[in-house]
Order: sequence, then C-alpha cells, then structure tokens
Amino acid sequence: MAPAPKAGSAFAARLLSWFRQARRDLPWRRTRDPWAIWVSEVMLQQTRVEAVRVPFARFLAAYPTPAAFAAASEDELLVAWRGLGYYRRARLLQQGAREVVARHGGVVPDDVEALAELPGIGAYTRGAVASIAFGRPVVAIDGNVLRVTARHRGVRSSIETAAAQTAVRQAVEAWLDPASPGDFNQAMMELGAVVCTKAQPRCGDCPVAAGCVARTTDSVADLPVKKAPRAALDVAARVVLLVEAGHALGVRIPVGEPNAGQVELPGPGVLVAVDALDFAAELERRFGCRLTLGPVTATVKHAITHHRITVRAHTGELRRRGRLQWFPLATTTPWTTPARKVFAATGLDLGEPAQQA
Repeated sequence: MAPAPKAGSAFAARLLSWFRQARRDLPWRRTRDPWAIWVSEVMLQQTRVEAVRVPFARFLAAYPTPAAFAAASEDELLVAWRGLGYYRRARLLQQGAREVVARHGGVVPDDVEALAELPGIGAYTRGAVASIAFGRPVVAIDGNVLRVTARHRGVRSSIETAAAQTAVRQAVEAWLDPASPGDFNQAMMELGAVVCTKAQPRCGDCPVAAGCVARTTDSVADLPVKKAPRAALDVAARVVLLVEAGHALGVRIPVGEPNAGQVELPGPGVLVAVDALDFAAELERRFGCRLTLGPVTATVKHAITHHRITVRAHTGELRRRGRLQWFPLATTTPWTTPARKVFAATGLDLGEPAQQA
C-alpha cells in the first residue's frame, strides 16, 4: 500500500497528545544528555525495558561521559554490561566513545552525519539520539515502529524486504512532527510497546486507530508479515563448580567464541551438549585438567538466540588444574550469566542477584 499522505500531521497530533498523557516514566526519558540517550538506545536493542533499568543506572554512575567509558578496561566493560547480553553492543559503544574523544573533544556531536560516522551507530540509533537529544527532524525506526506502521498502512510484503522497509520509512517520515521529533519517535515506540503489541493488541485504546488498514480489514493478527522463526534448539550443557577461599575455578572465553573475554565455569561451552559419561574426558581434552566429577549440585536454564539451554553444574575433586584458573567470586569478575545463575542456585553471593540476559 502507498505511504500515508502529508496529512500525517493529524496523525502526529493524535499520537503526541496520547503520549504526553500515557507515557511511561523511564529513566532515560528524564534527560536530554546525548550520551545517556545513546547508552539507553544501545542497551534497549534486543532487551526488555525492565531488564535495562538497573544496568542503565549502574552504567551511568560508573561512566557518566564518553571519555570515562573510553578509558574502561575489557573486564570493566564486561562487568558494566552484565545482565544485558549481546556484548558486541558494549564493545561497539566503547569504540564509538573513543571516536567521540578522539574526534569531537569528548562531546557527542549534534550533527546527523557526524553521528553516522561513529562506530556502532546505525540508522535507528542515529535517529533516536539526533531527534531526542538534539531535536533533529529524523525518524528512528525500531521493531515497534515497524509493527505499528505495517499494520496502519497495510504493508503486506514481508517486513524483512527492502520494499516493505521503504514503505514504512516513507510513511513514518510523512507522519513525523518536525517540531517535536524526539517525542514523536518515542511515541511511536511506546505505541508499539504498550498498545499495538505483537500479541493481543489493544486496538480500542489506540489513539490513531482511525485509518488503520489492519483494523478495518480485520488483519491485525496477520501483520506485519514475517519469515517463520527458527525452531528452538534444546542444549544439555554441563559445567563444574569448584569453590575455594572465595574463588571459583573458571576459564576466560577466547576471542571468536560467544561471550569472548568473560569468565565461565569449566565446560565445553554452554552451546555444546555433552553427556555426563564423556564430561571428564572432554574437560581434560580442552583444558589439560583432571577432575573426578561428583553429582549435579544445581540445574539452571538459560537462553541465547534460539537456543534453550539447560546447564547442569557438577561438584568434583580437582586432581590437575591444567589451564584452568581460580577467579574471585566477586562482581568485579566478569562471570557469564549462566555462571552467575549457577552461583545463585547454590547460594553463592556475588553481591547482587543474577539477571536474565
């Protein structure tokens, strides 16, 4: 279907009126600091809002400026991002912060093109920071905005296609209120997050229901059109939990593997299934260690993309350490989320509860 005509100003007026009354009170909405907004937008990618509140406050307390984060060590970066997953986002954010220090004197640039040149800033993040922090009249299109627009305009091509995304962008650009671009972009995201949701959308509460093609054609449940999701894979992973004098036996994850740089409990990796009878031999092969394995002391669940992982943690007796090391049971050690879940399940306190990634 064709994009909305330039009568989009009426759409924006209704949307903004609703947003200014119904908006959620979120920490990143209480500031116009471009660094804080940038951090929040990166954290919110592929992560639930409620999972971001605590890490956002913790991160900005430790790194209130790009320069502060630019100087952080690898372990400090991993600890700052704990509980959020997708650690590549944090590394790209740090690269961007270092560019801001090197090229812009530590000040996040207010120019859209300059923002686009920073590492890790794609079209969505650029639009969000430019519009919310600096009032630039550019759109920010995330998954919520795609869903709202595809339904309202009746976009029936697969939302992953260039044609569908072009149609969505043209519609949102026609609707955009240039006087309040930051509020408009946030209002579109908010509408998708709390009203025009994936399942059970509340069309009766929608401020822009008039003219919605999906509603008038009874096709809300069919839009947006998406590719079939990948089937979930069940993984039976195993680790060893050995604790001594406030330390646990662990291993630093090498470069090129998921969660590189973090510290995990000894095992073949949480995405690798291993039978209990083969576990000791696999540990010796991988780390040159020798252990006499004991019973399972904890079982925890974890998810990474389409993997549904059950992690069984064994007790054991260490006979040869090999390449394994002892790491402090402390929040300053960048333990993986599965490791922290095991610690929590066995009553080991790192100073804060394990969080879902």
